[in-house]
Order: sequence, then C-alpha cells, then structure tokens
Amino acid sequence: MIVSTPGIVMHATKYGDTSLIVKIFTQQQGNQSFIVKSAYRKNSRFAASYFSPLAMMDISYDDHSKSSLKYLKDITPRRSSAQMYYDPAKSSILLFYNEILYKLLMDSGQDEVLFDFLQEEIAKVHESKGSMAELPLRFLLRLSRVMGYEPEDNFSEDAPYFSLQECHFQSFYMEDAGFLSRQQSEYLHLLLNSDDPVPVTRGVRNALLKGLVAYFQMHNEQIRKIESLDILATVLH
Repeated sequence: MIVSTPGIVMHATKYGDTSLIVKIFTQQQGNQSFIVKSAYRKNSRFAASYFSPLAMMDISYDDHSKSSLKYLKDITPRRSSAQMYYDPAKSSILLFYNEILYKLLMDSGQDEVLFDFLQEEIAKVHESKGSMAELPLRFLLRLSRVMGYEPEDNFSEDAPYFSLQECHFQSFYMEDAGFLSRQQSEYLHLLLNSDDPVPVTRGVRNALLKGLVAYFQMHNEQIRKIESLDILATVLH
C-alpha cells in the first residue's frame, strides 16, 4: 500500500558515507523511520538538506515492507527549517522545539490533532516578526494542553505559588520541591490569561522557561536533560 501523507522531520542521522536514517512524524501513521540513500551525493533526488529539524513536507512511501525502515518514494517540501539557520533566534527556537518533541514523541502513533497543532506552531516561528522571547513559553503551555496536563489556573492571593508536581497553584512554597517562585507563578498566571505580551525581566522569563521544562520532565519520563535550553535562554532577549 502506498501511503501519501504530510510529515514533520523529527530526527536525521547519517548512515554510512552518503545515506541518512530519518524519523518523520506523519499525519496518517505517526512516527515512521526511513532510510534515505545517497542523500549526501551531488544531485541527489532526496538531498540531506531537505531533512533539517522540523522541516515540513508531503511524502509518499510503500507501507508493505516488514522492515522498520521504509523507503521514500517521493517528497515535496512544504517549508524547510534550513533557512532558519540565518536567524539565530528562530533557529534556536526550532532546535528547542525539536529536542522537546523528539523525546516526547519517541514512540508516538497516529495523532492528527497533535500533528495539526505542531504544523501551526512551526509556522508561527517561521512567520514571527519582532520579539520572539515569549514564543517558547506559550508553545510549552499550548503543548501541555494538547498532551492533557495543562496547568490549572487557580492563582490568587491565597494560592500564589505554582506546584510543578500538582499542576496548580498552592498557598505555600518549598524552594527545592518543584515550586515556581512568586514572580514566576504570577508570570505563568498572566500568560495563561492573555495572548498579549507580558512585560517581565529576562531573568524571570528564563526562570519560568526552565520551570516549564522541569514541568514536562516531571510528567514525561522520556524527557530528561534538554541541551538546547541554555542556548535558547542566551539568544532570546
């Protein structure tokens, strides 16, 4: 059976001298792995540059193979992230998204709601103008909603501290027990309630970003250290 479906590149690893093994999150069948032969050869039909992180494309492949590695029959790039490497902020954001998603969706099956969500989020990065400092924060909050553990916004003067473990605001604070500080908690509350930019210091914003990554780590065992987090915090102002 020939499958034709949109896909998003999750990971690409060089195989041998000229080939690639590529994992693509597809709309119709979830994660699929492909071997792309001759990707590094001149005039290759499927050049390695097509498979940059979170590149979006339409693909077709034969699903008859019993092997876990399939062969692409055709690809039509929709929007490549390769051009983003000329924009440090956008490239850093996409690399951060990619690292989170690759670990989060390691064994993901078909999920069209999640797929459509990711297409929209990747497009927002490509099309973004002006400050992008809040994009990663808002992405993680929207992703938590799709994954089923969005923070409960019960913030109040009596419950001003967000518990990463309990997923809601509480009246007490424990510094080493998975709580956001008062400033970070209030910032989270404001992000959950408005699409307008929230004026905060870079320090508070970066601290909340690290807190939200910790939040995902607590609720997903497959997400451990996120290497791109420090780079993102440095690049975004």
